[in-house]
Amino acid sequence: MNARALEGIRVIDLTRIYAGPYCSMLFADMGAEVIKIEPPEGETIRDNPPLVKEGEGGPSDRSRSGYFLGLNRNKYGITLNLKHPEAVRMFKVLVKIGDIVLENYAPGVMKRLGIDYPVLKEVNPRIIMCSISGFGQTGPYSQRMSFDIIAQAMSGLMSITGHPDSPPTKVGTSIGDVSASLHGAFAIMTALWHREKTGEGQYIDVTMQECMVSILEGGIPRWTVGKELLTPIGSMNPHECPMAAFRCKDGYIIIATVGDEHWERFCRAVKRPDWAADPAYRTKRQRWEKKYFLQEEIEKITTQYTIKEVGEMMDKERVANSPILNIKEVVEDPHLKERGYFVEVEHPVIGKAKIPGIPFRCSKTPGSVDRPSPLVGEHNEFILGKYLNLGRDQLEKLKQEGVI
Repeated sequence: MNARALEGIRVIDLTRIYAGPYCSMLFADMGAEVIKIEPPEGETIRDNPPLVKEGEGGPSDRSRSGYFLGLNRNKYGITLNLKHPEAVRMFKVLVKIGDIVLENYAPGVMKRLGIDYPVLKEVNPRIIMCSISGFGQTGPYSQRMSFDIIAQAMSGLMSITGHPDSPPTKVGTSIGDVSASLHGAFAIMTALWHREKTGEGQYIDVTMQECMVSILEGGIPRWTVGKELLTPIGSMNPHECPMAAFRCKDGYIIIATVGDEHWERFCRAVKRPDWAADPAYRTKRQRWEKKYFLQEEIEKITTQYTIKEVGEMMDKERVANSPILNIKEVVEDPHLKERGYFVEVEHPVIGKAKIPGIPFRCSKTPGSVDRPSPLVGEHNEFILGKYLNLGRDQLEKLKQEGVI
């Protein structure tokens, strides 16, 4: 069996909803011991659909969410009421033997709970603490409420998403959360590398707004350097044309060209050599400026054929193209099946469930999905017994006192 790259790394995970849990999931998949801490009743996304039928969970009725399952696989789950002094004391014991503390509370909450970085640094000088929030721990927006859609709005992303005549449009997934998760994971890994060399822990402040601004591609320099303000252009690309969704007899197909050579291939594919020879389309900037006119002209051709037929025309000349798959088609995609991307886990309440796997391959240290998400407090006895030497009677007393 191959080694896990992050075996021996322990993550104390206080995160909720999406941005934080996705980040800690990345560590769990690569072998880190992630101890997910929830309030005694469990976190809020345990109510997110899809849910198996109410009542089928028995005593674990709040463990029916497929959404929660996908984000919290491979983690150990315990409960702590961090508003209780004894729970805070227990948390600090875990921090003492931890490597990373990950949290995405609103700025100021950790300090009010008495477990902010200056406190935890005294408990464990090697600890790496990462906070993910909407606008960061400082600045005039730091205390504002934020969710994914707010990050999309405040980053400028929504101003360039959608069609020219459509209302503001968010991306179809919570990309503001995911971007913060990925940047947070990378920042933590750099901090682990720094600690490897120096022995020092550190604090990491990740903001959803800044992470989203950082992935706006050419949008920022288009304005700061070129004084060109990007606006929504539907499925079109802000740099290349044709690169968009084009209507066919039976739906839409994506056709994508980059640069002059691809443009010439495309012209051959649609049997329009006159376009390739036209001085008005000589450069990609000229083509991009005529993108709407070109869309109409191209669709006069593509609407005569099916998606499959247009795809075959493009493939013949090696022009990038794709059907637009729905979620069912993605799950059944033969390419993903051949690569073994989706994995099946057995959950004690939900049953067998297919969930996304790990989207990269490491030849020496591949990750894996070994366990489903934990039931509420499922590993209280295992984790708190192992690290705090608490027996069943003590745990039952703590439960009665509202600590766990």
